[in-house]
Amino acid sequence: MPVYIRKNVNFTPPSIDNFPLEDDEDYITDPDQLLDRLPQPYRMIDKVLSQWYDEVWQIIEKRENERLEESRRIRAPQYECSAQMESQGRACCVCDSVDGRYIFIGQPRGLSAVDVQTQEKVASWEEESVDIHYVKAYLIGVQVYLVVTIDDMGFARLLIFGGDKFYFVKILNEFQSDDFGSELQEGGTKLIISKCEASRNGDYLGAMFENPETAEVWLEVYKLPRDAWLNELESVLTKKEEKSEEDQGTDTQAPTDQEAPTPQNEVEPPPAATQEESTGGEKHTPKLSPTSVVMKLKPPPSMSELRQKGNPASSIHSACQKVDSGEVIGTGVNHILTPNHKDMRKEVFAHLHDNLMEYLPKEEEAEPLEDVNFHFMTAGRLVPTGLEQQSQIEEEDDMKRLPTTIAVWWKGSTHVVHYSLLKQHKDFDVKPDLVWPYLSPVTSSAISDDTSLLAVGFENGNIIIWDRYLGIQRGIVNIMDRVKIVQLTFLDPNICPQNLDDYQPYRTKTSTYLLALCDNGALYIMMSGPGLELDPICITPPVESEDDIFTMVQPIPGMHDLLITVLKSGKVQIRDTLQGTVLCEPVLPKSHELMTPWDPVVAVGAMGQVLFLKGNNKDYGEEEGGDQSESAGALFMYQMKLFPTLDSYMSRRRDKVSQTVHAKIENRIEALMKERIAQQGLRKHRMQERWGNMKEEIWSILQYKDMAEKKADNRPEIHYKRVRNLSQTPGSMGWTPFFRN
Repeated sequence: MPVYIRKNVNFTPPSIDNFPLEDDEDYITDPDQLLDRLPQPYRMIDKVLSQWYDEVWQIIEKRENERLEESRRIRAPQYECSAQMESQGRACCVCDSVDGRYIFIGQPRGLSAVDVQTQEKVASWEEESVDIHYVKAYLIGVQVYLVVTIDDMGFARLLIFGGDKFYFVKILNEFQSDDFGSELQEGGTKLIISKCEASRNGDYLGAMFENPETAEVWLEVYKLPRDAWLNELESVLTKKEEKSEEDQGTDTQAPTDQEAPTPQNEVEPPPAATQEESTGGEKHTPKLSPTSVVMKLKPPPSMSELRQKGNPASSIHSACQKVDSGEVIGTGVNHILTPNHKDMRKEVFAHLHDNLMEYLPKEEEAEPLEDVNFHFMTAGRLVPTGLEQQSQIEEEDDMKRLPTTIAVWWKGSTHVVHYSLLKQHKDFDVKPDLVWPYLSPVTSSAISDDTSLLAVGFENGNIIIWDRYLGIQRGIVNIMDRVKIVQLTFLDPNICPQNLDDYQPYRTKTSTYLLALCDNGALYIMMSGPGLELDPICITPPVESEDDIFTMVQPIPGMHDLLITVLKSGKVQIRDTLQGTVLCEPVLPKSHELMTPWDPVVAVGAMGQVLFLKGNNKDYGEEEGGDQSESAGALFMYQMKLFPTLDSYMSRRRDKVSQTVHAKIENRIEALMKERIAQQGLRKHRMQERWGNMKEEIWSILQYKDMAEKKADNRPEIHYKRVRNLSQTPGSMGWTPFFRN
């Protein structure tokens, strides 16, 4: 077959050098695609749509995975409320009594006390235009309670509840002094109280004052005449009982000339005074003993104030006299740098950096008002000499142990300061008795019920536990780096196993659990005891969603192995303290939601038997009357003893374990004698076993003796040459005249 080949045609293979070069500045090329098929701007639209599609698909996959995990998760049972207290729908705050008999409810027009068992109002205290937003109760006597309240205007009131009636005591900031000096009259500067707490038995009270005009804050400590109040109330109650008996005696006397009472005598309207007495107004309040101010404490100056403040002394000698004496570690307030020296340093700095001064901020930002935290503590071995009060240390009754010191730390401070409550301070010039400096700012603190243990949490995630009774430090533990400790709580030691394997037959320390809440939502628990390491155990891992952050973590009174936790999403959960598992969830009706989940209204009464929750109506509008209408919300009650998942916790026996162990010499001798008597049987068995082995031991000793005698008889005799002249015997030392005959 013929092949036709064209002439004069040169075939050249392609060369790499002949390929066109890519232009780096060509904006049409797309690096994400191999070939650009679409022109602009359609190519950019296609890229945006594809990216949007990928992001949506990732969100869909994430939600599907969450649904699968939620479906596979074992959900805690949910229980609805057993009763609704519609009459207490306007409750702004709820507080339980220490013994669990009553709950105190703060309302827009006063305060009321409700019996936990019957859910009936026992007494009420009403006053116009008073909206109670904070209430706390303290047991100061047998069924006598000190009630501390703060309203929406910042006024703090003290009331006493006893004998089914409220007795008004005083308003703390009604007439107060400004800048620790002149008294304020009506219409002057209004002082606000943002925090008010008392000691456990109501002997002392601390209140934080704020001056909105000058942005000054300070802490005032009051001495409350608890014993005098109890005596005065007892006399008032006895007089009322005598008067009621006399009234009953006069009512039982019937007229002799009439056979039957008339209808008018049969039905008699009650006097008008009884209605006034039920409200607990100030007209029928007996005059109680006044409170006295013990000390006033100002917050420590900030670093900026320390840089600007100088020593106002006129000479170096007077400046040195104002410097700290060195008895305690100072806070840096007193120094010998004069204001002239500081002004001169500022002028030198401005002259050297004149070109950069214009970039400095013109106005300094106003610092927020300080927050104070304080604890009233009884005597211990960490206070200075002279304030121990050994008689109070050995006292077994907690009601008789009076606080002797107060531990104070301010927000952002790096030290905890201890002040004595027994010293007489002149002109409110209070000097600390003890200062504990730290390297990190203090963020939380907690103290045990008997004030024997003190825990301090820091911003760097460290926790320090002090044993105040023994005067030693139990240990330092690091929860997690770069995590702030938000809350610390000492749990009841009856849920903690006690270590009794020491040599002594009596206890020297008590083991207890410490609950720590971090800012990332993680819960940790650690056991502090003799010979134990403070290893934190994570019972709840850090949360991923902001709705799962805890806004309230509180152990149930009387049952510290159960926790009540409230999430930011509004869920209320009851958890196991040691494991962190959710046991159940009390839920509100579908028509209501939890009131202010970031600051919920939750209370537990009857020592963990009844739970109270405040819920708001979802469908309630502001046009129907606002929050002051009772239809806006309701107070729901839950019988926790009816929850099936809590049956094992309700029936569990909890013996009382004291955190302070004071082993007297009598107790030690008694414990040693009991141990010796208990070991008597074991010692008798030992003696019998010893006597049984005595024959074998004697036989072995005799055998060793015979063998030694035989060896001695078989030993070869060695004859030594008798030396006649002892003075001629050779030796390393010459003979002295004392050795010669």
